[in-house]
Amino acid sequence: MAELRPPARLMAAGFGAGPLGATLASGVVPLLFLYYLTEYAQVPAGVAGVLLALPKFADLLLDPWLGRRADAWARALGSRSLLLMLIACALPVLSVLMFLPMTDLALPLRVAAFGVLLVLQSLMLTVFAVAHTAIAGDIAADMAGRSTLMSARALGQTVAGLAVSVLAPQLVSGFKTFHGGYLGMALVLGLASIAASGACWLVVRRVPMRDGASAEASLSLLPALRRTLRNRAFYCVVMLLVLLGASGTALFAALPYANQHLLRAQPDNLSLLLTPIFLSVLAGVTAAPWLTRRVAPQTVLGGALLAALAGVAWLTAVARSNGPMIAASVVFGLAFGVLTVLISTLAMEAATKSSGEGESLGMYLGILFSAEKLGQSLGGIVVGFGLDWVGGLGVDAPPAALSRLVVVWIGAPVLPLVAALLMLLLLTSRLRAFWHKEAVQ
Repeated sequence: MAELRPPARLMAAGFGAGPLGATLASGVVPLLFLYYLTEYAQVPAGVAGVLLALPKFADLLLDPWLGRRADAWARALGSRSLLLMLIACALPVLSVLMFLPMTDLALPLRVAAFGVLLVLQSLMLTVFAVAHTAIAGDIAADMAGRSTLMSARALGQTVAGLAVSVLAPQLVSGFKTFHGGYLGMALVLGLASIAASGACWLVVRRVPMRDGASAEASLSLLPALRRTLRNRAFYCVVMLLVLLGASGTALFAALPYANQHLLRAQPDNLSLLLTPIFLSVLAGVTAAPWLTRRVAPQTVLGGALLAALAGVAWLTAVARSNGPMIAASVVFGLAFGVLTVLISTLAMEAATKSSGEGESLGMYLGILFSAEKLGQSLGGIVVGFGLDWVGGLGVDAPPAALSRLVVVWIGAPVLPLVAALLMLLLLTSRLRAFWHKEAVQ
């Protein structure tokens, strides 16, 4: 494949600062919010679980509509970057509001307040992600340039995820005399989020709207959604994204149980297993643009899926000590990082093709992020039902329960990757034809 000039380093770095800021503001919710709800906000555990699931249902229902509206809002403001900055400033405010003391409120009011804040945060993250990803199409006109920007996006998210994982518990401890430390933690992370988002805005503020700028005023939402079904290449990539998300989420959800009951290790051993995954994901994300400029996308996609499957199979079915598990984690993390960038780039390519024909780029991106969240939810749901099937896992778990845990530990992350590989084999000719057409253009 021909060597194409990537975006300037400053542009790529500023673009990556956007998701860095958004994740600093929102990443604490999946990490600590369930514990906060049950231990500090005095919300019953079952109700807390429903609260955390509520935004997922809102996302599935509203993300395509929100993606379409994001285009209209950007047009009204005259810039995607201004919409991006408005949402980026709102996200830390919502995060701080979530950790305000509410124990004096009656339980129904408390639950309602948390539910509204969680749904608002999730929907605002969708608008942010749509506007931010669409700017990649405005900045770069070719797949190589967009893959560089998608790599910067994934780097920002991964670095922020690491930072939140490390800093949030320390900040809670440091501010523990101030509402248990959680409000102080939210304020510090919120200020860091605004700083990172501001850096992003300074870089992208002059980028004009190009793709997806037409209004599609003659079509209502449902006909517009049906029209997107003609873009089969886009939906092929979306299905791969759902399967990849389900596999990764299932692996992370089941890992603490495997660490405790199969490795017989202490909770702090999780850091030893998770750190190589995050670091190798960073390496894979960094390498992805270089690969996509030199190797056919379908080759990279197939090879990365095979490597991810090999790493997961090794990690779950073979390795039973830290050394082999770390090595397997590195293989999986490298492949997962490459897949994260490549799949988002390919989805962007397919969506941009249709936006050039008058369809809403924002709607396509709303569908994309809805699918991403669906995959993540499916992985957690599968592991949850699997653990119900496993049964009691106390200090002296019975051999039958441990055997069932092994089945869940292996099957939940492996089966989605097997399905993705089978689907890729069935769809190779269709995707190859699409990519060949894009390369010629």
